[in-house]
Amino acid sequence: MAEVPALRRAIAMLRHMASSNRAITAGALVRALEIPRSSAYDILAVLEELGLVARTESGFVLGAGVHELGASYLRTNPLQRLAQPVVRQLADDTSATAQLAVIRGWETEYVLKEQSLKSVAVITATGVRLPSYLTATGRAILAQLPKSEVLAMFQSETEFVSRTGRGPTSVKALNAILAQERRAGWAIEHGEVTPGISTIAAPVYDVLGRPIAAIGLSVSGDAPAGSGTEGEALEPIVDRVLEAAAEVTAKLR
Repeated sequence: MAEVPALRRAIAMLRHMASSNRAITAGALVRALEIPRSSAYDILAVLEELGLVARTESGFVLGAGVHELGASYLRTNPLQRLAQPVVRQLADDTSATAQLAVIRGWETEYVLKEQSLKSVAVITATGVRLPSYLTATGRAILAQLPKSEVLAMFQSETEFVSRTGRGPTSVKALNAILAQERRAGWAIEHGEVTPGISTIAAPVYDVLGRPIAAIGLSVSGDAPAGSGTEGEALEPIVDRVLEAAAEVTAKLR
């Protein structure tokens, strides 16, 4: 087997960061992996340039590029194949529009869309990308990621986009929403993507327990601001979306 020390060290560093729930300093990586200090800094510089790691005040964390690679793998492998009948059934059972989405960089990308004849019209066609902080599917994934990873994803975004005048306008505002949705285990957006349309979404997890996709259900009705995730009328819809996401998670495992 060919020996490529720098590549082996880079992969070891990425795996070590993946096993931690906090930022890791270069010195800690050197000690844990017994890598020469000069090599560690050179490798980190390249990984940072490629978006695979991100530098924070307290050290290095995995960058958005790692999540994108994982999402790309699943898009070309079992995720879409296994999720399609579940998403189709969800749309049929609810007479609504159901989607499967992943995160690429800082955007939500829709990889499946199923709708019944009575479904509402939404713009979430397959291949469409939207800011992840505006979409329920994007936030369902973001809420379950380590906070350091979310920070790295948006640290270069100086101004958040708004499509309808709603939605978070900063990382701080986004984190407040994610904290609530993390506790709930699901996410919701009211008219942030399409006026008059609300979407409920729940995360799908891979075999390692990482959120790699989300299933969303878009229904007609623009709930009032401040309704949050507590409306009793939403409970049947939320339960159905959570069931669908859990079913896909089980299939992936």
